[in-house]
Amino acid sequence: MTVDVGTTPRKPLTPTQRLALFERFKGICVLCERKIEAGEPWIDEHLRALGLGGSNDLENRGPAHTACADLKTHGKDGDLARIAKAKRQKMRHLGIRTRKGPPIPGSRDSGWKRKMDGTLVRRNVR
Repeated sequence: MTVDVGTTPRKPLTPTQRLALFERFKGICVLCERKIEAGEPWIDEHLRALGLGGSNDLENRGPAHTACADLKTHGKDGDLARIAKAKRQKMRHLGIRTRKGPPIPGSRDSGWKRKMDGTLVRRNVR
């Protein structure tokens, strides 16, 4: 079974859905398990990131402090790092190679060809 990474579109929740989500978790942050106080900023966080095969359903969402969600998403081993790794692995398994930096002058990847006498000519584009 393969999971397609990064193709699930995001859908924002309506205010009614946000209220139902908050009440289902009794106002507890799903990441740090502390109570979210009135007036404190919070977001609906995907428990399993969309880029890692998570769904947009309410079962995959929970309330989280904004700071906790930022740490989960942007941290050293956060969701963005894991999503990038999953995409690199998928590209490697599909045989897609990424070029690192500009091509070496005179190589087959460059647009120029160096002849035996040292002159440069444009390479024929196929």
